[in-house]
Amino acid sequence: MKKLERKYIANFDQFLVEHGRLIDSKLFTYHFKNGNALDVIRALKLYQNKDGGFGQGLEPDFRMPDSSPVDTSIGLKILKEFDDHKIAKPMIGRAVRYLESTFDENRNGWFAVPNKVNDYPHTPWWDYDEKQEMTVIDKNWGNPTAELIGYLYKYRKFVEKLDVDKLVETAVEYINNKKEFNSENELYCYVELYKELPENYQNQIKDSISRGISQVIEYDRNKWTDYVPLPLDFISKPDDYWFGIKVEKVEENLDFYVDLIEENTVIDPPWGEDFYKEGLKRAYKDWQGVLTLDVFKKLDNFDRIS
Repeated sequence: MKKLERKYIANFDQFLVEHGRLIDSKLFTYHFKNGNALDVIRALKLYQNKDGGFGQGLEPDFRMPDSSPVDTSIGLKILKEFDDHKIAKPMIGRAVRYLESTFDENRNGWFAVPNKVNDYPHTPWWDYDEKQEMTVIDKNWGNPTAELIGYLYKYRKFVEKLDVDKLVETAVEYINNKKEFNSENELYCYVELYKELPENYQNQIKDSISRGISQVIEYDRNKWTDYVPLPLDFISKPDDYWFGIKVEKVEENLDFYVDLIEENTVIDPPWGEDFYKEGLKRAYKDWQGVLTLDVFKKLDNFDRIS
């Protein structure tokens, strides 16, 4: 079992000072340098718009300042770690109101981004198709709708207009009726939903999530530098539900990340740098910060930092 030496924490800290976003720097400081939760919340608040939704490039692959449901899912995922803080509570309430205002009744959920995304630099997969009235991301209903339903369940005290239980039942029915899975990102959203649900609902969807993961997960280490779903993309810490993922492959994935950080200091986006030109150039560095921070947290959770 390999462990990462602590000197690599200092190396990544320097990277964030030179190239990282304020939010990622404050999250790193909070987790690895005894930082202040308030600093994280204040940094995240810069991404929340007047309508309560999150935007401002929180999702690095599009630079639209306007709010979007997918940015809001990212904002709430960060906020839930600090949701007992007095400043976080009104931020969560405003985000819930934004989600209620952008809920699409015909879809029975949310589209990831509005069409205004086309007015700003974005990667091809975020291009809004005016004829289909959605992006390619939206071909899978659960991304980001399943995750957002999870946050509405968790913060239902703020919900005024939507029937949260009915939405959960819709999400349960959708995944249980799905036979073929081709979107790991949709499954990531269902994993986040699973974490927020009580046991009775978890029991209804865990087999379907497990089946979906078994269809998309890549266990071949030789392919892990490609853009493929790795075991640790579905598991963050040892006490997570593992959905049938092989224990030895999780350990191998941890070894892989130790090797990768020792070699490169940061985790590069596996989909490559070619997309990041002109107005998107900054996003590549943003992703290096986001992905490396995520890996550091997982290594720490699994006691893989010496």
